Amino acid sequence: MLKLLDRAVARTLAGVRAVCIVQATALFLIVVLAVIGRYVFGRSLTWTEEVPRYLLIWISFLGAAACVARHEHVGFNVLFNALPAPVRRWLGAAIGVLILGFGWIVLRYGIVFVKDFGPDMMETIPYTNYWYYVALPISGALLLLFALKNIVDALRGRHESQIGQSVD
Repeated sequence: MLKLLDRAVARTLAGVRAVCIVQATALFLIVVLAVIGRYVFGRSLTWTEEVPRYLLIWISFLGAAACVARHEHVGFNVLFNALPAPVRRWLGAAIGVLILGFGWIVLRYGIVFVKDFGPDMMETIPYTNYWYYVALPISGALLLLFALKNIVDALRGRHESQIGQSVD
C-alpha cells in the first residue's frame, strides 16, 4: 500500500513538474512575442499581458505543491535538526498535518472560487475564468496528496533524508 502511494506521488510530481516547465516556456515565449510586437512592430497583441499572468498563477500554485512534495518550502531546520530523532519524527508528522489542513482550505475555497467567479469572462480573450481559477482546487488536492505522503514518511522515519536544500 505504501509503495503504491510512493509511486503515485512520484508520477504525479513528475507530471506537475512537466506541466510547470511547459507553462514557464509558454510564459517566456509569449512575453518575448509581446516585446517584439511592441518594440519592433509598434503594436502589441491584446492577450499578451493577460495570458502570462494566468500562466504565472498556475506555475505558482503547482510549484508550491511541488515544493511541499520535495520538502523545499521555506523552513528553519536548525532547531528541527537539533531535536532527537523521535521528536523530529512526530514534529515532522505534525507539520504535515498543518500542511494537510492548509491544502484542505485551498481545495475547499478553491471550489467556491470556481463556482462563484468561474463564469465571468476574461478581460481580453473570449474565455471564462474557469481555466485559471481551477488552479486553486487542483493545487489544494495536490497539497493534500503530498502532505499525506510527508506524514507517512515522517512516521516511517524517512523525513530527514528527503529534506530539500538548505541555505548556510
